Amino acid sequence: MLLSRDYKKIAKESLRGRWGLGVGTGLVAGLLGAAIRNNLSFDLTSYGDNAAVLSDAEYDSAMQQAEAFLESDLFQTILPVLVGIVSVVCIYLLVVLFIGGAVTLSYAQFNLNLADDNDPRFSDLFSHFNRKWEGFCMQFFRGMMILLWSMLFVIPGIIASYRYAMTPYILAENYDLSVMEAISESKRLMRGNKWKLFTLDVSFIWWILLSNLTLGIALLWVSPYQEAARAAFYREITEQRYSRPHVETEWTL
Repeated sequence: MLLSRDYKKIAKESLRGRWGLGVGTGLVAGLLGAAIRNNLSFDLTSYGDNAAVLSDAEYDSAMQQAEAFLESDLFQTILPVLVGIVSVVCIYLLVVLFIGGAVTLSYAQFNLNLADDNDPRFSDLFSHFNRKWEGFCMQFFRGMMILLWSMLFVIPGIIASYRYAMTPYILAENYDLSVMEAISESKRLMRGNKWKLFTLDVSFIWWILLSNLTLGIALLWVSPYQEAARAAFYREITEQRYSRPHVETEWTL
C-alpha cells in the first residue's frame, strides 16, 4: 500500500522537466474555473454574536456620508469605471460558470496524462470542452451533495467532499458514464480511502503555509504538485488502469 510520501514522489517524478508546463496549465485552469478539489468549510461563528451593532445615531451618520459620497463629483467621475469593472466581473463569472466544469474535466485529464507519462500537453486543458453540459452538471450535483451534508455540520461536509473527490477523473476517462454514475462510482472507490486522501492533503500543510507567507506566489508551484499527487492517488486506487467500473444503481448521499 502506497503512502502519502509515495504519491508525492510520483508527482515530483511526473513534474520533473515539466514544472513550467504544470504551473502554466494549472494557472490557466484556475482562471477558467477548474475545481477538482471541491472541499467546503464554514466559519459558523462569523455571524450572530460577532456582528457589529450600530446605534441609530451611527446608522444615520453613515447613511448621510454614503449619500454625500454618491452625490459627489468624485463618484460621478469614477462611476463609468465602476460600471465597467462590475460588467467585466459579471461576464467573467458567467463564462466560468459555463465552462468551469469542462475545464475541470480537462485539467483532470491533463494530470492523468502527467501521472501516466502520456505526453501531457497544455492543449489537454481543452480536451473536454465539448462536454460543457456534463461538466456543469458534475459541478452542480457534486457541490449540492457536499453542501447538503455540510448543513448537518462541518465534518460531514468534509467527509462528503472526499467521498466524491474522484468524480472528475472518472468522468474524464469514461465518456459512457452519466454524471450521477460517475459520482456513485467515486463513492464506491473512496470507501476505505477517504482517510488516505485526507492524509495526503494534510501532508501539504507546510507547503500551503509557505504559500501564505509568500502572498500566494508559492501556490503556483504547490497546486500542480498537489494535483499531480492526487492523480497518482487515483491511479493507485483504480489499480493503474480504469476499465468499465461497477456502478451502483442506488444514488445516495
